[in-house]
Amino acid sequence: MLTKKAKQKLTARQREVLSFLIRFLDERGYPPTVREIALHFGLKGPKSPKKRLDALEEKGYIRRRPGKSRAIEVMGAFPFRSYRLVPLVGKVRAGSPSLALEDLEDTLTLDRSLARGDETFFLRVKGDSMIGDHIKDGDLALVQPQSMVDNGEISVVLIDDEATLKRVYREGNTLRLQPSNPTMKPITVGMGEGRVVIVGKVIGIFRKVM
Repeated sequence: MLTKKAKQKLTARQREVLSFLIRFLDERGYPPTVREIALHFGLKGPKSPKKRLDALEEKGYIRRRPGKSRAIEVMGAFPFRSYRLVPLVGKVRAGSPSLALEDLEDTLTLDRSLARGDETFFLRVKGDSMIGDHIKDGDLALVQPQSMVDNGEISVVLIDDEATLKRVYREGNTLRLQPSNPTMKPITVGMGEGRVVIVGKVIGIFRKVM
């Protein structure tokens, strides 16, 4: 099981190494060597991967046995195939556009049946514009990256590099970003302006109960 230390947050590069370790174990049934880690990430020597492994061990995500080349153990309570690490990235304001999807806040463990692939990520909702869909401030939206969504699907959209979560409707040459809070007005933007990007579809909402 994960140690108490494993509550510490990982950097983006540490998360990449941990995800690679889990995929390698999942596919082959044994851990990679430091050299294999270096080759995967295009690193010339063992110094950089060793440094990242040291950090993962210090934070309680892995355990190593000295003197052996394949001696990395990922600390987890579930079989590798049953879960994956999902990044929680920059906040999304469910009200008016807020932050872009850049800042890595944390890495969360999620059952693979819910994750739907290796590209999904979490965004934290801020605001109450989607309260009509039972999406509350502080919820975690699980997002499947895709550039096309069906009309009416709840999606994450970037407007001038800022993110917003709304129901998306295509109406001629415009996009209508519709809140479900009846007290708020929709956002309408032109599709040809080059300032609007559909990031992905929201496939789940997660909330801390206690």
